[in-house]
Amino acid sequence: MRTLAALTIAAACVLPGCATGPASHTQAANALPPDTVALFPIEHYDQNVDRWIDPAGAAYDTPFLSPEVQRAQFDALFARYFGAGPHDPSPWNRAFIEQHVYRDGGSDIAALQTRRLALFDNTGKPPRRVGYGMNFRPHTKAWIDAIERNANVNQFEQANAYDATRRAIATTPLLVRELPTIDPSFYSHRIAGEGYPFDNLQVSAVRPGTPLYVLGTSADGAWRYVQTPDVQGWVRSDGVASVDDAFVAAWRAAAKQSLGVVVVASAALRDRGGVFRFDAPAGTLLPLRGAREVVVPVRDVDGRATIRTAPLDADTIVPAPLTATPRHLAQLMKALIGRPYGWGNTNFDNDCSAELQSIFAAFGVWLPRHSSTQMSAGVMTDLSASTPAERLDWLVQHGAPMRTLIYIGGHVMLYLGVAERDGKTVPLVYQDVWGLRPADNSRRAVIGGSVILPLLLSYPEDPGLESLAGTPTFQISILGTPAGSAPSQDEENPAG
Repeated sequence: MRTLAALTIAAACVLPGCATGPASHTQAANALPPDTVALFPIEHYDQNVDRWIDPAGAAYDTPFLSPEVQRAQFDALFARYFGAGPHDPSPWNRAFIEQHVYRDGGSDIAALQTRRLALFDNTGKPPRRVGYGMNFRPHTKAWIDAIERNANVNQFEQANAYDATRRAIATTPLLVRELPTIDPSFYSHRIAGEGYPFDNLQVSAVRPGTPLYVLGTSADGAWRYVQTPDVQGWVRSDGVASVDDAFVAAWRAAAKQSLGVVVVASAALRDRGGVFRFDAPAGTLLPLRGAREVVVPVRDVDGRATIRTAPLDADTIVPAPLTATPRHLAQLMKALIGRPYGWGNTNFDNDCSAELQSIFAAFGVWLPRHSSTQMSAGVMTDLSASTPAERLDWLVQHGAPMRTLIYIGGHVMLYLGVAERDGKTVPLVYQDVWGLRPADNSRRAVIGGSVILPLLLSYPEDPGLESLAGTPTFQISILGTPAGSAPSQDEENPAG
């Protein structure tokens, strides 16, 4: 690998015997030491979406999901956000809150909080499990104790029944946190694959306009512990507005009439009065009003939600679901490719599963938030017992382009089809990935964003890196069957 080789040469030249004169002392003083991080030369791999999804191709406008499948998937997505039926997993649905969220009377929520607090308490932890702040210093006992007091865990067993006044909506993008703190908690940066951006307190993000149910409030009032359509977690209070029956009825009706989806990386929305309201990330779902307006939620001074409208930009928000064609997939990929990787939506950027969730939301397909549970979205085939070569061959022979998800343990990719490389037919994938690693896990070749990459048995730039087809877990899930059942507890509580 080019960068790694440069680092190796630089390190070698500071050793005794490399000196060639006074200038070498200056070079030695300026040289960087070896690192566990180098950059993978992604520039060796063509990132032009049109190169791989050809606009001149005969199937460019042929759906890869049938209209019937898309309709069933969209109905399931709508139920998850806004449904009121007995089995609809919406945070606004009384049946869902009573039968699923509070099925253990709040004791499971309290227990989850207790486990999280213990996880981030450094007391007695081995060095590899000590959490650090941004200053590279381990978090203190006083730090976690203060968070524990603010979390007020007992509240979750005291308020453990459905309360209509706890329904809410996100009025800004919100980071979802394990505990009520914006402080990060990293494992040591000396461990390959740890440190920035892997803040272990970061769970996910909530898009504006997302229905919520407030399960608890921090002692200082700055945080709400909420149920989203995807996960549970702590979010900042100032981006949460309470809703009443009239608001819920109006929002549901508007969404039922016409629901729009953001198809660019971020859409800045200003209301009709010219007031900036929020940046809406890709995959944000907001009702449309006619052909000219999008409906936006606004938090008033008393924390209640009101409805405003914003001018509709047809280039950024389109009626959902967008027909699932290669043309539209290419459009979405062009909006997102090359953007930074964001673990758990750090900085409101996507990680691997959030990237696919953002894309497929435009097609009306809800995907679970976490990579492992995304396998439940389609028909799954487990190839973990197969060799890497057999896995690649299976994809080439049986993979359904543009609707096949590949899970390799902690990471998920989208199979696009095949490509020719060095005279061989190989699978091509789209993924938002941090980097590649060798089998001994000693370093990372960082990619750090969303890219198109062939799946190879080895990468010629650095043969020591492990193939993405060589991981212990290798599962395939082909989308195309109706979904919509209530999520498992793991999906609701990803740290549980």
